[in-house]
Amino acid sequence: MTTTTSDRPTRSARTVRRAAVLAAALVCVAALASGCSAGGDASSGAADAAAEPAPAARDDGGLAVAEGTDAGLVGTAAESSAVEGDRQVVQTGTLRLTVEEPRVAADAVVRLAEDADGRVDARSEHAATGDTAGSATLTIRVPSDRVSATVDAVRDLGKVESIDLDAQDVTAAAQDLDARIRGLQLSVARMEDLLARTTTTTDIVSAENALAERQTRLEELQSQRARLADAVALSTLTIELYGPGIVPAAAAPGPRTFLDGLAVGWQSFVVVLKAVVVVVGVLLPWLAFAGAVTAGVVAVSRWWRRRRTAATPGTPGTPPAPPSTPSGPVAADTTA
Repeated sequence: MTTTTSDRPTRSARTVRRAAVLAAALVCVAALASGCSAGGDASSGAADAAAEPAPAARDDGGLAVAEGTDAGLVGTAAESSAVEGDRQVVQTGTLRLTVEEPRVAADAVVRLAEDADGRVDARSEHAATGDTAGSATLTIRVPSDRVSATVDAVRDLGKVESIDLDAQDVTAAAQDLDARIRGLQLSVARMEDLLARTTTTTDIVSAENALAERQTRLEELQSQRARLADAVALSTLTIELYGPGIVPAAAAPGPRTFLDGLAVGWQSFVVVLKAVVVVVGVLLPWLAFAGAVTAGVVAVSRWWRRRRTAATPGTPGTPPAPPSTPSGPVAADTTA
């Protein structure tokens, strides 16, 4: 088959069109590929970008939660510390010590109380005798935060026999008193306002009585609260100081000879005689009083018996009465 010259331009035009279409198709495919790649990169970048803040957000969130938890713990600890700081505790104690000189040790306890910004509420001393050792008893008040230091200082004064310390929590009682005081203060304020607006005499008298009653109760509660605050602020310590005890004499052996027995018997006789003399000395005033009363009763009885005997005729031991003579004319003697 021969090709004519007229057919060549047609084929060339078709080839150009096909090449153009193919080139356009390639361009479109390249554009689509680049777009998809860009979109994939963009989407992956977006995903990475979205995923990247997420851990940060989780980290922040975790930190925030941790911080919130720590904050909650800190807040709870702060509240606990506040509650611990608001606790009202009354401390008391008793210390018993054996010391060489009770009076000197008592002076040292007084100095310890004064150095701790406290005071001495009571002090008593007893001198040593032949049978008993000297002693001293003190009641001191020291600040509650100085109790331990004061106890340690007192322990250095002698030999500790016993230590008894007690702490009583009165927080609830203090809070109850505070609440009642606030309530009464509000009530007193309302009554004062009501009294200021009252005009009639009857209402004024009633308001004044109610106000006086509330004020009295308020003052009582305030006094109780002040005493409780003082007991909390200053702890009470009772310190008992005793001197060294007298060493008892060794037991003497029993009598072995006649002279030893005679000496022991004489000592026993002297001891019993002293006891009898003491008993007689105690009873002598009562015996004298009883003898005087008995003598008086006997004397009164005898006097009364004599008086009754003299007043009653015909009583045995009384002389007979003389015979009575007739008062009429005497009859003539007819025998003559």
